[in-house]
Amino acid sequence: MNLNYIFLIMILLIFLLFISGCVKSPTNSQDNNLDINNEKIDLPLIEQQTEANIILEEIIAPKDVIVLVPKLQSWKKEDGIRISGISSSTIFQDNQYWMYYTGNGIELAKSGDGLDFYYVKNIISAKDISDVDMVSNPSVFKTKDNKYRMIFEGSKMHPNKQTRKLYSAISSDGMIWIIEEGVRFQDIGDGKPGELFTSVPEIIRLDDGRLRMYYTRGITSATALSDDDGLIWVKETNLDLGKIAIDLDIVKLDNNSYKLFFTTFADEFGVGEQWITSASSNDGINFVLDKTKLVEPSTHGGLVTDPDVIKVGNGYRMYYGEFKKGQNEVYDGESNILSAFCID
Repeated sequence: MNLNYIFLIMILLIFLLFISGCVKSPTNSQDNNLDINNEKIDLPLIEQQTEANIILEEIIAPKDVIVLVPKLQSWKKEDGIRISGISSSTIFQDNQYWMYYTGNGIELAKSGDGLDFYYVKNIISAKDISDVDMVSNPSVFKTKDNKYRMIFEGSKMHPNKQTRKLYSAISSDGMIWIIEEGVRFQDIGDGKPGELFTSVPEIIRLDDGRLRMYYTRGITSATALSDDDGLIWVKETNLDLGKIAIDLDIVKLDNNSYKLFFTTFADEFGVGEQWITSASSNDGINFVLDKTKLVEPSTHGGLVTDPDVIKVGNGYRMYYGEFKKGQNEVYDGESNILSAFCID
């Protein structure tokens, strides 16, 4: 037989064997069932491979996708009162905790250990701002030029409604503050028509250098953005958390996800049980409720308000205000700032 002919026959046989090997069923399989997570899927082989790829893509998330795992859910109350007041904004500088809070206006207290605070001075009073009855709810952050800016609330009471706007002050050392001219930001409330209700600001710096502010509009909350270090703000969006959400505080965790702490009620505002809870987010806008009661009042019918969470060593400390209810279901009229700690 011609050698060339024999050679061609051998090439053809090898090709046929190769083709049969490509379509051969998987080793140790009697059919085309795919067993993934102990579940058999009756599909043709090509469809099985496609389905397997989809499942693997779901199991192995891209590196830039953060899987939301509820964190900071177990808080232990710490004994004692930190200081009398409410609605704090705490920073750490000069190896001390500096707590700005609402008292007789906006006050400053300091502590070496974050637990025992001593009163320092009044920072801002209502008389420092024209046409307001009260100043409250400070939020302090560092500017790009290493100064401090405080966004705070100025409110005025009217016969049937109230006006709440946000103002600002600047400081080079955190002690001496200069009021900045004008209103920083205002938004309509979600309650009475025509009411301006922009309350309890909370500010975080984003990775692109802009600032995002979370604030309360009544019984819901919203966000605004600033690209000039907090002088001009533009509303971003209303937040939809699926329930009453006021007195917000935002923390960016080590895995670059966001944790939002806030005050809520079981029923409508001011009705039913009340507590501090949280929600988780990858982008700081779209949140998933954690559904855990983190801190509850120490007296039946009492109120816990204004969470203020800071990183402390291997954990986090939450400062919060509490109004206790005493005899005859009457509030005792005084709010104290307490604290709780979490290692998570």
